[in-house]
Order: sequence, then structure tokens, then C-alpha cells
Amino acid sequence: MPQKYLSQQQSVDYLQQGNTGRLATCSAEGQPYITPLHYAYQDGKIYFHCAHEGQKLMNIAANRKICFEVSHTEKTVFGAKACACATRYTSVLVFGTARIVSDEAEKVMALNRLIAHIAGDSAFANVTEELAAGCCVVAIDIVSISGKENVDP
Repeated sequence: MPQKYLSQQQSVDYLQQGNTGRLATCSAEGQPYITPLHYAYQDGKIYFHCAHEGQKLMNIAANRKICFEVSHTEKTVFGAKACACATRYTSVLVFGTARIVSDEAEKVMALNRLIAHIAGDSAFANVTEELAAGCCVVAIDIVSISGKENVDP
């Protein structure tokens, strides 16, 4: 397979382009839990928002270590035999520690960054501290990042 590893910068660039990823956390009992969510990358951190309570937050309270994955399948390539089939994809894995954002300025910045990232060219009203109080924001401080892709030869 024509697989190659992405550089650190290529992996970061890929994170900046995407807006949906999968967060893996683990409960105090060791039960893995994966959640698909919207995110934004900013200054070496991944931000996402959620309700003030739930399984993600309980798991993060028990164990701040996380894994975050973003990927895209471009196409499937079929061969004459089953073992000659493959997909063309790009994927990035992030390992890090999650924390609840308590600083109001960082929380508002993260929510506005998230909305801007998802909205693209669409106009939106900026989030204020008052609006930000209605949700929880989590920051993932990235410890390591790696990416790879399987491309056409």
C-alpha cells in the first residue's frame, strides 16, 4: 500500500482543516467511551463544547488522558482479490490531557473559534460571556500528534 506518515506540520494542518473528530475517554472503571464531536484547533490545543454534565465529563474527571482522532476516506480501491482492496485515507491521532476551561476569556475565545471554524464564510453573532455560561468548554492540551495517509501511487 502506498502509505506515508505525515510530518508534524502536515498533521496540524489536517486538524485545522477538519471540524469533526472522535474523542476517546476512559471511565474510572476502565470502560472506553468514544464520542463524535465538532472541534476547533487553536495554538496547540483542541477545543470542543458540551453540556455541563455527562459521560465525557465524568470520564475526564476520572482520567484526563485522552485520544482524539480525525480521518477522512477518499475512496475505496478494488482489486481482483480481496487482499488487493484498499482505501485511500488521511488520519491524524492526538494524545493529550483534557481540562475544563474555567477562564472566561479563554472559554469565549474557544467558542467563537469553534463557531467561526464550523460557519466558514457564513455570518454569526459572537458568543459573549453570558452565552458561554450555558455550556462547558473542554481544552485538549496536545502531548503528541501523528498522522498518516494512504494515497494513489
